[in-house]
Amino acid sequence: MRPEEIALRMHAVTEIDALQASQTIDRLIAEGGDPYRLLKPLGLNDQQQKQFRRGHGQYLKATLKWLEQPGNHMVRYGEPAFPELLAHIDDAPLLLMVQGDVGALQLPQIAMVGSRQFSHYGEQWGTYFASGLVHCGFAITSGLAIGIDGICHRATLEAEGVTIAVLGSGLANIYPRRHRRLAEQIIEQGGAVISEHLATDLPLAAHFPRRNRIISGLSAGVVVIEASLRSGSLITARYALEQGREVFALPGRWVTR
Repeated sequence: MRPEEIALRMHAVTEIDALQASQTIDRLIAEGGDPYRLLKPLGLNDQQQKQFRRGHGQYLKATLKWLEQPGNHMVRYGEPAFPELLAHIDDAPLLLMVQGDVGALQLPQIAMVGSRQFSHYGEQWGTYFASGLVHCGFAITSGLAIGIDGICHRATLEAEGVTIAVLGSGLANIYPRRHRRLAEQIIEQGGAVISEHLATDLPLAAHFPRRNRIISGLSAGVVVIEASLRSGSLITARYALEQGREVFALPGRWVTR
């Protein structure tokens, strides 16, 4: 069995953290032969063994095929290419699917997130901060969403910087669709589009709150622009605080009447 398939099957196993899962993958690869015979000796219970055997079903085959295409990569927890800051968060992802330059993940990053319903004020300052942070040597990380996310990605590109987009879908299903060209531009300019999901996974609502822990986990700090009270941006800010990151906020403009 190919190492990539072993890793993807292990990705389907629940109730195991990234460190233990990665160590199990290393053992299975080192032993060679039939991996199924080693699952129980390596400590996987009956349910986990079933999950490994099922291995995401048809999504596994589609992802293996996706990985054969130029520019598509899979980075595993514990590998040198896995981002160091992200490796130290609670509930770190086992795998990252990457389109673009894997090396971009090693750059010092600041996350910028915010409202989909942005004002001209938010757009102006989001653009200003993204450009300024690029000139200070940071890559800008965000979620490719409509609104402030997209503004910050574009401002980074215009400043000739590197930007990283973290998705809540598989990379064969770029979401939102209207930002597919933006994703291509991010890659063309030396950045990366990444996801912890298999290549053909759909953009399910449950994926996005958890995606936000990766946005903050990659970054030294998070800038939140015009976030609404129940927004994903505030979820990202909460994760950032739990992870010991700096959090900066630009509230909406106070209007005096």
